[in-house]
Amino acid sequence: MREPESKDTLTRREKEVVLELLDGGRVATIAELFGISPRTVSNHLKTAFWKLGVHSQAELIELARSDPSHLGLDEALSARSQLAQDELERRCTGAIERMIARIEEAHAGPPGLRQLRHAARAALPLDPERRRDWRDWLELRARQDSGRGAGAASQHLVDEWRDSTAGTVERLQEAGLVREDLEPRDVLRSLGALALGVGTRLLGDASPGSVERELRMLDGFVAALAAPPGSERRPA
Repeated sequence: MREPESKDTLTRREKEVVLELLDGGRVATIAELFGISPRTVSNHLKTAFWKLGVHSQAELIELARSDPSHLGLDEALSARSQLAQDELERRCTGAIERMIARIEEAHAGPPGLRQLRHAARAALPLDPERRRDWRDWLELRARQDSGRGAGAASQHLVDEWRDSTAGTVERLQEAGLVREDLEPRDVLRSLGALALGVGTRLLGDASPGSVERELRMLDGFVAALAAPPGSERRPA
């Protein structure tokens, strides 16, 4: 492969075709996108091959990814990355709103350990919509954890779940339904970590047996929080 020429040698259309190729586009789909013939797309690629000293789409993709600034693609790639980030956050906003609504509904039920079970299950990926929500949310968390700036949406969900569940644990302790020796924040950390692990595993295996096993483990944890029989307190 000969030394690639400078970015100024690629025309605007050639750069656009290369960008679509980097996104996984095929000649036919790129042609349809730009309203040109597949032959024209192929000609743009052949010209780019010659200018850049490569001999295949694979070599072109490797070069573009390894040195996008040399080919004048860095700004376009950055803009596309931001668009993808914006779209992810838009989807996650809806996902998180739905998850919070489920959590609030779970905590609104009659007092009892059932509230905690429902709260722990509320956002688990137990149906196709929740599975999509979870995948988006986990991707958002990954971007946030890696410092790529995903915004406050993910943390808002965590805070909402924590605050709602802490209030429920404290009320159940006051009612004598949850052990008094437990610190609500410790319960939250353990229950949150357990629910996160269960949800992540269910994304990989949502078979009936797996769902039953994971929910049984979650329910067992909640059951272990129960106060001894006879501890219930009647309202004054």
